[in-house]
Amino acid sequence: MSGKTVERISAIAALIILLAAWVAGGVRSKGATLERIGNISEEIVGVRQIGPSVYEGHRRGDAGDKLCIAVAEHPGYGGPLQVAVVMNSSGVIERIALVDTTDTTTYVSRVLDAGVLDAFLGADAAKPPKVDAVTGATLSSTAMIKAANKAVARIRGTAGSDGPTAVSPDEILKAGLTIALFLAALLISSRFFRWNKTYARLGLLAAATAILGFLYGTQPSLASLVLLLAGFWAKGLASYTALLCLVLAFAVFFLTKKNLYCAMICPFGGLQEGLGRITKRTPPERTAWMKWVSRGFALTALSAALYFRNPSDAEYTPFGMAFSFIGSAAIFALTVLILVASLVVKRPWCALLCPATPVFDYLAFMRNWLTHGWKKEKQS
Repeated sequence: MSGKTVERISAIAALIILLAAWVAGGVRSKGATLERIGNISEEIVGVRQIGPSVYEGHRRGDAGDKLCIAVAEHPGYGGPLQVAVVMNSSGVIERIALVDTTDTTTYVSRVLDAGVLDAFLGADAAKPPKVDAVTGATLSSTAMIKAANKAVARIRGTAGSDGPTAVSPDEILKAGLTIALFLAALLISSRFFRWNKTYARLGLLAAATAILGFLYGTQPSLASLVLLLAGFWAKGLASYTALLCLVLAFAVFFLTKKNLYCAMICPFGGLQEGLGRITKRTPPERTAWMKWVSRGFALTALSAALYFRNPSDAEYTPFGMAFSFIGSAAIFALTVLILVASLVVKRPWCALLCPATPVFDYLAFMRNWLTHGWKKEKQS
């Protein structure tokens, strides 16, 4: 069997696996709300829906002790974030829980550890507390607070309809700068650019590393791809910058047939290249087994995230740790290893493990395969 045949079979198999994960995840998520409410406490039984996002249950062993439960959601960083509030017959908030989120686990843990939701416990539902967002996890904490207040309002019957979330001026500025970076990449790569392309590329890479990396801490990732494929973006996001970056990266790739994002814009690539230029190292040779290992990692992470409908399941890159110091101990160790390795070989993460590489490889392979087949059919 030739290498090209293996590539084609693998490409089709990957597509089937992703479709199966997407469909199975959709089936799994149906009716999940009641299951999540049941997980809040074993004391709450007999839960039934009595209105839009409002439920009624009772305490185990006492059918007369009614409990009112409301569920509400608000766009977080990775999609809708859902909070449930339980009020007893005295009008006091007895329990509150984060029942569903697609935000990064590290950010969510930071908010929960800060006691953002615990501040609601014991409060009168008619006078919910004022809670401040957590610095460093502002988008996730704001989403939790707003979802909790919305759930309380639903219990009181004062909640309005869920309208579109307004885009802040900061998000508009982020989007404008992101678009400007991609336009600059298009200009530098074009034949109309008359100046030194090497220096221009390095300048753009440095600017993108500073803006998207250190300033905004955002980049397209597998999590962004899951957001796009699972349709979370349609329900609202606290920030669209990473998704916009992903869409622009794909658009430029199909327009120019070049991966300009990795070459000129990727912040983590810029960080590695900057370190590599200190020792003037060259990139490692990307052997076949390295390609298949990175493809396997990317496919596994994408499939799991689509099945569990959680973009953060697809996130295993060191980007968050490198620019925002967010991530687990394992990610911290991986980040240090990659940065040190950047002094020995050029862009080791990009060459060996970055999930963007197999995604662009896949798109290029499918485009060439389909285009070649179409041209062959046209010639016959």
